[in-house]
Amino acid sequence: MVIVVLAAVGTGLFFLLRSDPATESAQGTSPPGPPASANPLTGEARPAGKILAVKIDNVGAAVRARQAGLNSADIVYAIQVEGGLSRLLAVYDSNHVPASVGPVRSARESDLPILAAYGHVDFAYSGAIPGLLPDLAKADLDNVTPSSGLFSNGGSDPTFIDPAKVFAAFPKAVTAPDIGLRFAAAPPSGGSPADAFTVKMPSASFGFSWNGSDYVVSFDGRPAVTDGTAVTATNVIVQHVDVVPGRFTDRNAGRPDNEVLSVTTGSGTADVYRNGQVYHCTWSKPTDTSPTTYTFDGAQMTLQPGRTWIVLA
Repeated sequence: MVIVVLAAVGTGLFFLLRSDPATESAQGTSPPGPPASANPLTGEARPAGKILAVKIDNVGAAVRARQAGLNSADIVYAIQVEGGLSRLLAVYDSNHVPASVGPVRSARESDLPILAAYGHVDFAYSGAIPGLLPDLAKADLDNVTPSSGLFSNGGSDPTFIDPAKVFAAFPKAVTAPDIGLRFAAAPPSGGSPADAFTVKMPSASFGFSWNGSDYVVSFDGRPAVTDGTAVTATNVIVQHVDVVPGRFTDRNAGRPDNEVLSVTTGSGTADVYRNGQVYHCTWSKPTDTSPTTYTFDGAQMTLQPGRTWIVLA
């Protein structure tokens, strides 16, 4: 796999550079992993906490008007679901959580390979198609569902959770691990200006507009709002993946509705946006539990410390 070759090359270069400093070059070298004092998911100088992932609804104006907690996430994944629509998978650490997150919605098949790279996490969702339930039960995570009694409104839509209460009830979640992201305050050379862009799915779109410090997010052409303020991202990764038929078929309004799977294990291309610039990269993740490596010009791409949105499209 590509990432194995890259890792081997990176390790080899590391020892060569240490033994012969005169050979050091700004190109083709990968930045070190995050220091122990930094959060590996954001690159910020604050201790990493335990991990909670939450499946969040983002479809429809009424839903978007009541979204809560998005700007407190470390990472937000935007993932295609059945009908060409989308859902969000937000990742939080216990040292930086809001009072409420939601509206919480159903788990999907695509979630499990993504979360496998984090290790044993708490995963909050409102339900799942019956065929997926055995996979969720045997996955390396704690399933946080309405049966826990931690969901508002009895778990009926719209339902929200308090992350602090989840961590108290499910204390075995791992501390945020290194999932492959690298950070640096200064952007690398070689980017192209890109102040605004839109990522389209068959029946959904995500817009991002650089305001000089963050990317302001829109859903389906309308400003995204959470807790009464604009949804923002420090970095945006548009990871180009294969979207293939999933193993399960749901029924909506009495009609079959085939679920889809976004393939995040393997390799492909990605557009990484930071500081108003875009970098055309490659990505590689050899196994479900492996970190994802984003490579630009022979080295691992660095992000600005902060919150990252990863759009799978």
